[in-house]
Parts: sequence; C-alpha cells; structure tokens
Amino acid sequence: NPRDNITKTEIIYRYDALDLADYSQSLTLKYDRAFTAAWGGNVEVPIVAFKGFGSSDLALGDVQIRLRQSTKAGRGTVVLGAELVVPTASEDTLGRGKVQLKPAVGYVVPLADTGFLYMGYKHFLSIAGDDDRPDIDERQLRLVLGHAAPEVRWLLGDARYTTSWKITAEQLDLEVENGRMIAASTGAWLRRGTSTLGSHRDAMIPAGVRFIR
Repeated sequence: NPRDNITKTEIIYRYDALDLADYSQSLTLKYDRAFTAAWGGNVEVPIVAFKGFGSSDLALGDVQIRLRQSTKAGRGTVVLGAELVVPTASEDTLGRGKVQLKPAVGYVVPLADTGFLYMGYKHFLSIAGDDDRPDIDERQLRLVLGHAAPEVRWLLGDARYTTSWKITAEQLDLEVENGRMIAASTGAWLRRGTSTLGSHRDAMIPAGVRFIR
C-alpha cells in the first residue's frame, strides 16, 4: 500500500521487450527505510543490460533516491514524495544522462478492509547533466487498485499515463501484479504489463523478492 512506511530490502528483476531494439533487462537492489510512522525513504541501485542496434551494453544504470511523507486526510491518506535521479549510467542506452527531480503527490483511499485505490501525479524535470542528451519535462498520472488477503496474497493493477512538455509524446503503461508471502517476513511477486500509444516497449515482465524487517 503506498501509504505504508515499511523497512524492507527488495531484489527486482525487469525485462522489457522493445520494438526498436531487442530488449532491456535490469537487476535492482532497493532498500526502503521507515524513519517514523509518517516519514520514509528508499534508494534503488540498478544493473542494466541493453541489446539492440548491433551492440550490447551491461553496466550500472541511473541511481534513484526518494523521500516520502504520509498524512491522514479524511477517509484516506495524502502521500507526498520527492525523488532524485543521479545519472550514474556509463552508457547512453542504460540511462537518460540527466540529473532529475521528481516531485509527487497522491491520495490513498481504503476500500473495505483489504483493498485500496491510489490516485497520484508525478513530474519529471531534468536540472543538469549531459548537454547532448534531451532535456526532460514530463508529467505522469497514476492509478493503482489493490487487494490483499491478510498476510497471504495480494493483487493489484497499475496504470500510468505519461506525457512530455518538451516533445509531442505520450505513453500508457498497464501492469498487473500478483504477490504472495512465502515466509513470515518474505514476499515474492510477479508483474506482467504492456505499453501503448507512443511507447517503444511491447511488453514488460518485472519480478521481485521482498524481505521485510
């Protein structure tokens, strides 16, 4: 649930089938830390592989650092976030080459005892980086619908619509996630997704293992 601050470590694998190239893969180490009940943050460090256009690359991707805060408001919870993307990728195919700031705001509404609806907005803005790479100024609307059987399984749908202020481009990402607790503090999940409109991704398959403290 996006409103929850939980300390956990996650290992995430992702495969993207691309229409202009062969594929992109990544293996990411993600660490979430709950500072208080309301404040938390995380960091993601990805190793990325790309194959296409007659070449292949494998190296560190762009590191992402996030801070979030949640506040009870009415029936639901307001979630505020700020993300910093550091262009640590050594190849152009493995990152976007820009320092990015990504402020976000969302609202989580509980549905019965085991479900939730998240409605959110995030802005992507480049503030520095490689002058030869395109500047980034994008907005994203997100809708997540989730259901959890207490301490056993969870299922969610995730829709993200992204458009650019810099160029005429838009994409819609649709994913479904099925997860299960495989031990008292360990969960595993698998997603299947597709991307439409102006996207160059044909399909996405992320999967992960989550270790909760």
